[in-house]
Amino acid sequence: MANLLYKLGQTFAKHKWKTIISWFVVLGIIVAVLGVKGINFTDDIKMSGLKSLDTSNKIEEEFKQDSQKGSIRVVFKSDQEKGIVTPESQAAITQVLAEIKKSDDKIESIANPYEAKTISPDMTTAFADISYNVSALAVNEKSIDKVKDALKGMDDKHLQTEMTGNVMITPMDIGGSSEAIGIVVALVILIIAFGSVIAAGLPIITAILSLGTSVGIIAIISSYFEMPNVTLTLAVMIGLAVAIDYALFILFKYRQIIRTEKNHLKAVGLATGTAGSAVIFAGITVIIAVCGLSLVGIEFLTVMGLASALSVLFAVLSALILIPAFIGVFHKKIKPQKEKAGKKGDNIWTKFVVGKPLIAFLIAVIVLGGLSIPFGSMELGIPDNGSKPKDSTEKKAYDILSDKFGEGFNGPLVILADTTEKGSAANLAAVTKHISGMKDVAIVTPPMPNENGDYALITVIPKTGPTSSKTTQLVHDLRSYAKTADSKYGVNMEVTGQSAINIDMSQKLNDAIPVFATVIVVLAFILLTVVFRSLLIPLTAVLGFVLSLTATLGFTTMVMQDGVFSELFGISTTGPVLAFLPVITIGILFGLAMDYEVFLMSRVHEEYTLTKDNTHSIKTGLKESGPVIIAAALIMFSVFISFVFAPDPMIKSIGIALGFGVLFDAFIVRLTIIPALTKLFGKGSWYMPKWLDKVLPSMDIEGHHLKDKK
Repeated sequence: MANLLYKLGQTFAKHKWKTIISWFVVLGIIVAVLGVKGINFTDDIKMSGLKSLDTSNKIEEEFKQDSQKGSIRVVFKSDQEKGIVTPESQAAITQVLAEIKKSDDKIESIANPYEAKTISPDMTTAFADISYNVSALAVNEKSIDKVKDALKGMDDKHLQTEMTGNVMITPMDIGGSSEAIGIVVALVILIIAFGSVIAAGLPIITAILSLGTSVGIIAIISSYFEMPNVTLTLAVMIGLAVAIDYALFILFKYRQIIRTEKNHLKAVGLATGTAGSAVIFAGITVIIAVCGLSLVGIEFLTVMGLASALSVLFAVLSALILIPAFIGVFHKKIKPQKEKAGKKGDNIWTKFVVGKPLIAFLIAVIVLGGLSIPFGSMELGIPDNGSKPKDSTEKKAYDILSDKFGEGFNGPLVILADTTEKGSAANLAAVTKHISGMKDVAIVTPPMPNENGDYALITVIPKTGPTSSKTTQLVHDLRSYAKTADSKYGVNMEVTGQSAINIDMSQKLNDAIPVFATVIVVLAFILLTVVFRSLLIPLTAVLGFVLSLTATLGFTTMVMQDGVFSELFGISTTGPVLAFLPVITIGILFGLAMDYEVFLMSRVHEEYTLTKDNTHSIKTGLKESGPVIIAAALIMFSVFISFVFAPDPMIKSIGIALGFGVLFDAFIVRLTIIPALTKLFGKGSWYMPKWLDKVLPSMDIEGHHLKDKK
């Protein structure tokens, strides 16, 4: 592979303009197709294989409902006592609802609150449900704007109006400002690292071109497959970060090579052949990790993983294709890396880590261990409108409904009662009475039968909100009571509703974590054993990953759930940690951690192969690979943490987890724990049974086959 990359690097540098123009042509085609197809992401997170979802589907079938159709709930709140029932308010609300109905032929019906009796007990608040005759995805921004425009005049009538529903009321924000912040910080880091604006700009340019291509393709695919909008955000996060990093690795290597090699074409070939091999290995590792999300068996995670993998693929391609081409254009402006004066590998950090490895190791473990403590109390949940930004209309609507109708109103539980066997009306009434007396139940509606009379719906309003642990316990209590209801009254009960679905979804994701983490750790051990021909190096690498992972999830729990530093990160509402965040964090951090492990230890391994001097090899690796890992990790951190400025708490939590995860793993594990343990184990670090060495395939990611070209 190294020889092939050597030739390709030279070719792309030699035919620089053809290469760059070809990429722009491909990008132009993607933009043109996107202009025709548009962007079609959804605000929902869905999955199959849940009992509560099967129950929900059965309700749709038996009661002739369609949950896929769009709906908007408009909340009206008066600033006057009993103001919602005054003749003026009734007239204004009735009129505006009629205008909304008339403005859009996609609207099937609107439930007038005065007819539907959807008025709060204190008569200050009411809500109207707008039902559409098309799917939620088909309710476009134009239709939503018609509702917003009609409601604008309600302020003059002392009525506050807010909106919620299953359609995307607030336009999707994929983090444009966040990307800009991340890019600016990355550029500053690169200028410091390279000492040149032009050299620093190349990784940024290639990353933008890579991101534009991959995001464009993902957006086109969204027209054919349902994708949650967080898919695009995650792909942007990862794609931008790794694209800059991979370009950085090759550019760093090029600047090292041109200290002795004056032919820039040959230097490009050597840089691409050596660092490019490591980039491909790193990229494949990340791709395998994010594609591994499909092992969890949850559809939206599979989609997110595949989209992120596509983003990483183009990051690798841009580093291997565009960086050589841009070097061909700007090679006269790119200066060689300066040799640092002083004893090779002898600096403050290496003196500490290599000179006092046990102390360095213990300090690092204590820090990560302390950060891991909150992980033990982590609660998982699916975000609802209650976790939206405070200034969003969805959050305001959620809070008003919660305040005026009860906390559980935003997450009603629905019970499907099957009475086909011996469940009489009296038995069904007895079941309903028992449920109304259960702990944390606020309201129970009378059973509503279907046309055939063999099924009935019972709506249960909990006393607590959808993400409350008490609501979760109520769901478990209802399911436990179902056995009694069946045996004693002949009523077969099934519990569903969005709260129950979210609880089941969180549980399934929680159950998937140990399996997924085990697969990832075993995969890492095998890959690193093949690369480094050692047993202890892979073992310390995966154990270090586990430690940085628990510290990351502990820190995220401390911020998102416990509220520590919440003001610093602009988090207005604390609650359970995003249910799929641990799985995503495991997959992505694994890939990135192995990147840094390979870039550091491949240099240490290369030096050890030549000298058999373990201490000297560690110092050399820290000196030569350390700076590029530091720059790369800081860039990763700046890109990920910039998404904390996004308004969506879901995006914030992902940014915090990935940002600090990279920081913990790169600085505490890869640059401290790994070299310290390698020093402590001495030559034993490189022990490999001869029989295993013969069995394992050979993998050259250090470019040894290019020695004859140097």
